[in-house]
Amino acid sequence: MRLLACAALAVLLSACATREVPFRAPASASTPVDAPFTASGRLSASLDGKGHVANFDWRHQPPCDEVAINSPLGNTVAKVLRDGDGVTLLADGKRWQADDVESLTQQVMGWPLPLSNLAWWIRGLPAPGLPSHAAEDGSLEQQGWRIRFVRDADGDAGHPKRVEMQREGLTVKVVVQSWQ
Repeated sequence: MRLLACAALAVLLSACATREVPFRAPASASTPVDAPFTASGRLSASLDGKGHVANFDWRHQPPCDEVAINSPLGNTVAKVLRDGDGVTLLADGKRWQADDVESLTQQVMGWPLPLSNLAWWIRGLPAPGLPSHAAEDGSLEQQGWRIRFVRDADGDAGHPKRVEMQREGLTVKVVVQSWQ
């Protein structure tokens, strides 16, 4: 009887689970416009078996970005600010600056956060002006990253729900929970 109840519960839970499918951006003949957006969700990074998980709040106002990295309890533990003059990382009462996010996050965190291109990838698009290759499975290769886009089967197809990026032993996953 207990086995039957567990099986029934598993079936019910799987029926409630959202099925995910590859996201494919709509084909467009024109160059995409870098429109402002606000997104929040979860970010995870795994480098050589060591993982980090955080929440994020991201405000993209081209050419500027403000990304707050938050603890699971909602406290801001770091902030990345990017504008035309470069990028600043604020964390632990310290301030770091560099010309680009990738080199700064590599220096401070030990892995590069591709924020410049992520502003496009989070929308399921290749970053314009850079060579890219779209694979048959819907994934994208650009600037040394293999990017996989995933959406809910029954969800809004305007942008991916999840972006998974892999490069040289590093996996970065961005799950969008709120988009405006």
